[in-house]
Amino acid sequence: MERVTIRDVAKKAGVSITTVSKALNDYTDVNPDTRKHIQEIARQMNYVPNAAGRCMGGRVDKVIGLLINDLRPMDPSGAVYGVLSGVCHACQDNNIEFILVTTDSVQQTQRPLKVLCLKKQLTGLVCTGFRLHDPYLQQLDEIDIPCAFIDIRTSSPDVLNITMDNERAAYEAVSFLIKNGRRNIALVNGSSEADVALLRGSGYRRALTEAGLVLRPDRMLMADFDSSLAYAKVKELLERDGAVDALFCASDVMALGACKAIEELGLTVGDQVAVVGFDDIPEARYLYGGLTTVRQDFYLTGYMAGKAIYEKIEGKADVHVDNMMYELVIRGSAKGKL
Repeated sequence: MERVTIRDVAKKAGVSITTVSKALNDYTDVNPDTRKHIQEIARQMNYVPNAAGRCMGGRVDKVIGLLINDLRPMDPSGAVYGVLSGVCHACQDNNIEFILVTTDSVQQTQRPLKVLCLKKQLTGLVCTGFRLHDPYLQQLDEIDIPCAFIDIRTSSPDVLNITMDNERAAYEAVSFLIKNGRRNIALVNGSSEADVALLRGSGYRRALTEAGLVLRPDRMLMADFDSSLAYAKVKELLERDGAVDALFCASDVMALGACKAIEELGLTVGDQVAVVGFDDIPEARYLYGGLTTVRQDFYLTGYMAGKAIYEKIEGKADVHVDNMMYELVIRGSAKGKL
């Protein structure tokens, strides 16, 4: 099937190539109705410009974009900055331009992914912060530039999935608690829309099941990766269920909220209620005698994603990224032997 060109779009729309270019890049000197009409035709024709339409003096500029979904004013986990730094440095090391792009669930319904790639003139894309039902995940077959998603599985065979083995990491963390005598272990999970939360929850359940422990839905909390919400839910749990002797938290941010709830109830973190987190944020080593947690390297994740996309842009065959490494770091909040 021949590639649709800007000339094809202009012909079908009955306008000049210049007008099409301006409309697709949201120039204000194009009538809004005309601009909308042209953008709709481009969408229907699955038009994406060759090499992102970015040619200067006969040389194609290569640009990798980091697309962050739902960027928040504060990122206590450090994940966003780590990934951002990693992708940026991968681009620098390979002499390729890097830009940062943000979106959210509302914007995804208003501007298709292929239009975003066209407007930003991207030749490669790394995506992070996305949830399972975000619109862009359904539009991956509509773009023809190399693309990678961090920490979420996609159904597109052409998209790289850069992640760690979240299920196994959670399984090992909970198994550590069980090995060290904990039997009433609650789960403080993130969101049902987050792929990593589903996988970490699965690892928690597998560890309990293999140990012959009962799975209790009333001990499986959802706190949306939020410290305040984790604090409130853990406090309510411990007030009604005094048998709980350990918490596995799917993020350190939630673990810190959980630890605060434990202490406010007059209990001791690590002795009476063990706590294991996930991520190893900078604060983890200093609070509550040090937080036992699963360490992952956000910077390396971003770097490997950026490097892989660069290699795909350069035409390298069979680009593959192994699961990222992780490590269970033992500190005071959950003592014992591995």
